[in-house]
This record gives sequence, structure tokens and C-alpha cells, in this order.
Amino acid sequence: MEPVSESVVDPDMEELFRLFLDEAAEGGGGTSNIHIMNFPTPGFGPTPGFRPSKQPLHYWIRDTRQKAFYLRDNRLVAANLQGENASQEEKVSVVPNRGLERKRCPLILGIKGGKQGLSCGTAKQPQLQLEDVQLTELFDKYEEAKRFTFFKTYNGSTHRFEAAAYPGWFLCTSAQANEPIGLTARPGEAAITDFYFKRK
Repeated sequence: MEPVSESVVDPDMEELFRLFLDEAAEGGGGTSNIHIMNFPTPGFGPTPGFRPSKQPLHYWIRDTRQKAFYLRDNRLVAANLQGENASQEEKVSVVPNRGLERKRCPLILGIKGGKQGLSCGTAKQPQLQLEDVQLTELFDKYEEAKRFTFFKTYNGSTHRFEAAAYPGWFLCTSAQANEPIGLTARPGEAAITDFYFKRK
């Protein structure tokens, strides 16, 4: 297995977590000056039943061969979308998972503006699938949110997404175009596990 490169600080993710988690710590009362690294934390727990007022943030995602994501028969597929096909590109919607360690950058991922979640399933081995769910509702459901959560690492140019419920399994695309997005336990080999990830 190829070693995962050391993650560096991603300022965009720092902002995302500040918007959601610091707001949760105050019960929605505004921006907090307290930098909370883990949830739950004794003495600084989020308000029970809290729902963030913020909506998911949206990102363009491409693999290192510039293949974008699009929907085909309710499955996410990666391809080089050009011309009139460019309108088919799916943006990834993101909400932080406040029940997991913040410094590992746990992100709940979805599409359709946050109305479908990118799930790893619940079987012995992960299987990537789409589920109809509101990402903002998962924000308050630690265990249910885990199968939709990925730990994101950033090496300064590209990003990797490791399934929180299945350690060692990474979001990937095929080297071939028009193949479904999947998960691999062998990053850096045949499948592509490095992505460009830019806020819309």
C-alpha cells in the first residue's frame, strides 16, 4: 500500500468547521472564539438537538486526470465532461461530522445540494452508494452519519478521502473514463485516490 502523504492545514476546511462547530458550541448564538478540537468535549458540548443554521458548502471535485463526477442510473460516475456535457457535473456537498475528531477533518459528503448522501453502506466490506438523506440532519446523528463520513487529508495540492466507517478504504475513480466512483483499500495503485477539491 502506498503511504498516505502527511496532511497539511487546509484553510478552507478550517472555515467550514468554524462555521458549523463553533456555532454548535454556542447553540447557534454566533461565532465562537473557542477553538474546539474534539466533540463531544466535557464542558464545551454542543447544544442537544442543535441544527446548524448554515447550509452545506459545495465543492467541485476532479481526480488527477481531470475527470468530474456525474450521475448515471443513480450512480456517480467519473468522466471528462466537456461542451454541453459539462452541465451534468455534480458538485459535492459538505457538512462536518461533529461527533468525530475535528483535527482529522471528518466530512459528511453528498450531492444534489445536500439532499443525497454518499454512503459506504453497512456490509462487511464497503460499497459506495447514494442514499436520500438531508446532510444537515446527519450533523446531529453521530452513528448514522458515520457511513457518510470521510476523513480528508490534504498534501498542499490534492486531497484524499478515507471512509470513517471503514479505515483504510479510500474514495477512488477508475483510470478509465465513465466508470463508477468506488472505494479501494489499495490507494496509489490502479485506482485514482487523489482529487482536486475546490469550493464553488
